[in-house]
Amino acid sequence: MQAYRKSLPPLDTLVFFEAAMRHLNFTEAAEELFVTQAAVSKRIRQLEDWLGVDLFERSGRRLLPTEAGTYLAEKTGMTLDYLTQALSALKVPERPVVRIASVTALAAFWLQPRLKEFALSDEACLFNLATADDLGDLLKPEHDLVILHGDGRFPGWQSELLFQEVLTPVGMPEIIDALRSGGGGQQPALLNYPRLAPNWIDWTGWIQRTGRLDLKDWPVQSCASYNQSIGRALKGLGIALGALPLLREEISSGRLVPLEGATLKTGMGYYIAWPNMRPLGTEAERLKSALLEAG
Repeated sequence: MQAYRKSLPPLDTLVFFEAAMRHLNFTEAAEELFVTQAAVSKRIRQLEDWLGVDLFERSGRRLLPTEAGTYLAEKTGMTLDYLTQALSALKVPERPVVRIASVTALAAFWLQPRLKEFALSDEACLFNLATADDLGDLLKPEHDLVILHGDGRFPGWQSELLFQEVLTPVGMPEIIDALRSGGGGQQPALLNYPRLAPNWIDWTGWIQRTGRLDLKDWPVQSCASYNQSIGRALKGLGIALGALPLLREEISSGRLVPLEGATLKTGMGYYIAWPNMRPLGTEAERLKSALLEAG
């Protein structure tokens, strides 16, 4: 190691020199190496000082290799290629990470269980999940896949429908049974949530569109989020406005029961989308296909 330190120049100067020789332009070499033009010039001068010979003839903006520069470029290129091959044979290949984003409610009730199933399958790949309800936070170009609520028209993005949105009142079995029987007693609270977008439908919108004016004067309890409204319904604290495709597990297990004859097809849906500006990678395609099949 001591001999190499004495007989070799700083190795980064050789990398800078190789790039400068290929481009015959310090500015273009700097762009390739993500450094400044001055940094390239400094490294080349450092290498020339170490060798004691000029590697380039500088005439204005023109850059021409000297005889010594041409000789060193051939040897340096071969050496760096050989070193690259040796390191590639040893390096563990990086596995791409699929970046997926989703609206919060769908992530909590539908997406996460299906991501778990996918992670345990033979098609599994690495993925990173982000959640948000603001379209600006969801439709970021760094996301490979986005699952969001809307009408399927998202400028700059392609999309496929996962499922249509169907809203219906849901509650614990004893609460829904009492409503079915028409028994007296205190009316359960309607668990409401903030409308984070114009196309979100809350209890007020649902009552208007379904004509269920018998519920208009029922007590309303405000929740911080859609997720919280479902959580309170699971505790028997009232009736939530449930999106049926999102609550398959809760309904199939009997923890929540829908009120028959009170469904509303909103015309909206949940879509999986991906950016127009670049093709999906193999891993993202596999994950997209798995989610569409699960939908």
